[in-house]
Amino acid sequence: MRNAPRIVFTPSGRAELGLIQLADPSPGEILVRIRKTQVSAGSERNAYEMSRSGDTSVGYTAVGVIEDVGSSVNDYEPGERVLIISPHQGADLVDVGTVTSWSGYAGRIPDSVTDAQATFAVLGDVAVHGVRRAKPYLGESVAVFAQGLVGQLTTYFAARAGAYPVIAVDLLDERLEHSRRMGATHTINASREDAVQAVHDLTGGGARVVFMVARNPAVFADCLKAAAHGATVCLSGSPPGTVEIALQPEVLRHELDILGNYSLDYPPEPYHRFQWTRPANRAYVFDLIARGELNVDHLVSHDVPYTEASGIYEMIARGPDGWLGVLFDWTSQT
Repeated sequence: MRNAPRIVFTPSGRAELGLIQLADPSPGEILVRIRKTQVSAGSERNAYEMSRSGDTSVGYTAVGVIEDVGSSVNDYEPGERVLIISPHQGADLVDVGTVTSWSGYAGRIPDSVTDAQATFAVLGDVAVHGVRRAKPYLGESVAVFAQGLVGQLTTYFAARAGAYPVIAVDLLDERLEHSRRMGATHTINASREDAVQAVHDLTGGGARVVFMVARNPAVFADCLKAAAHGATVCLSGSPPGTVEIALQPEVLRHELDILGNYSLDYPPEPYHRFQWTRPANRAYVFDLIARGELNVDHLVSHDVPYTEASGIYEMIARGPDGWLGVLFDWTSQT
């Protein structure tokens, strides 16, 4: 039995440090000593603002080094660096005997990919899956509403798929500057101009594919209005709550296809020659980073010790100004 620090959300509405006890790995498990975790700001802010009766673990993206393996584990060795699905904590056990998209996953990280870069493979998988679901074709117009990490990565993969123009929409110029580096051909600051009208002006009548990656559910209505007749609107964000839309003028008469992007395990699509599972998507993101084709370093605004979690979540709760990608470092665990 060993202890590891962890970050918890408390009933008082704060992020605080706690401890978790981990047993020695069972025959099918590996023990991973975690070095970096990445904040999924939309999902974690939703959790931060929810009421709770007890302490709650949070987070799901972690990079670390295998410290110990169970007696029946043959495919992993101590010292290997892996990406796992884990809360923000200093170590975790992974049962690698049964691997699905989330449980049992331990993806090996190429030597040329840093710990910080490797954390982007999970949200990168979300973006890849959304672009595959929405299927923008060569030369088709795309608008991506909101430019947090998933929005930035969606912009990148839409551009990589051959879409044009690729229009990034956000409220902050600082995020739109990053969007240009990720492949956006045009940017719209929705705090200064009518984003719906601007998308229509740039595309001559609306975008063929629109991605909703905003936390504010009200943005979904603008996404529908920004879409061309017969277009696809893909919900790739994690908005809480509900939104009111006008069904006839915005969906029915506009003949829109509305997609959700959340699947954990899904069958092959007709246009795929093999099954793009989430582990396969993450391996693809690793490969893009290793080849220098996907640059994520500029998306990291904060890489701080886990002991600073309380202030980080207070910053995130205040709104999106002044930060983008947030990582917790666990290399100096106490």
